[in-house]
Amino acid sequence: MARTPLPLPPPGPAGESNGGMRWLPGPLPGWARRGLRVGLAAALAALVVQALRSWAASSSARRFEFEPEEIAGLAKHHAGLDHELAFSKIIVELRKRHPGHILPDEDLQWVFVNAGGWMGSMCLLHASLSEYVLLFGTAIDTGGHSGRYWADIHDTIISGTFRQWKEGTTKSEIFYPGDTIVHRSGEATSVQWSAGTWMVEYGRGVVPSALPFALADTVFSTQDFLTLFYTLRVYIKGLLLEANAYFSDAGQ
Repeated sequence: MARTPLPLPPPGPAGESNGGMRWLPGPLPGWARRGLRVGLAAALAALVVQALRSWAASSSARRFEFEPEEIAGLAKHHAGLDHELAFSKIIVELRKRHPGHILPDEDLQWVFVNAGGWMGSMCLLHASLSEYVLLFGTAIDTGGHSGRYWADIHDTIISGTFRQWKEGTTKSEIFYPGDTIVHRSGEATSVQWSAGTWMVEYGRGVVPSALPFALADTVFSTQDFLTLFYTLRVYIKGLLLEANAYFSDAGQ
C-alpha cells in the first residue's frame, strides 16, 4: 500500500529558513550603531590628521613666496623706530621685493583680534593657503593662550616687549625690539604683550587651520560679527590676490 508523503513545513517569514531560523542579521542595536559612527568619525579624523602631517612634512619641497629670515631681517632693520613709520617702510620694501603679492593700500585695514583671552589688532599684507604676512600689536597690556596651529609662526618685534611662557617649563622669557620669536607647529605657550608692542608676523603651514582659534572668541565671546566680517573679507582678498598672481605667472 503506497504511503502518503508528509507535507513540508511552510516557509518562514522573509529572511528565515524553514523551521523559523533566521539567516540574515537583524538591525544593529542602538549602542552598536552609535559605536560604529564614532569609530568611523575617529578613522576619518585620523586620516585628516595624517594628511595634514604629510602636507606639512612635504612643505620643504614646495616653493614659497617668502622666507622667514627675509621677513625677520626686514623687521629687525626697522626695529626701534616709531612703529607706524617702520610699518610704512616695511610695506614699501615688501612691494618692491614681491610685486603683486602684497595687498594694495585700499585693502589694508587694522582689524581687532580676540583669541585665547587676549586682544590685539592686525593688518594683513599677504595671505594664501600656506603663507601669510601681517602686522600685529596692541595698544594695551594683554595676554592669554597662544593657540596650537598646523603652522610655524615667526614674530619680530618692532617696539615694546613680549613675554612667553612655554609649555612644560616654570619660567617665562622676555623679548625686546629686534628679537624674533618662533612658535613651532603644535606648540602652545602663554603669551603677554606690554602696551605699545608692535611686530611683524610671518606664518607658514596650513593657514586655514588657524582660523578657528583666531575667530572663536569673536564668535562665542565678544559676538563682534562686524569684526568677523572684516577678518574674513581681508583674508578672501588676500587669497584672490594670490590666485591672480598665480594665474598671471602660469600664463607667461
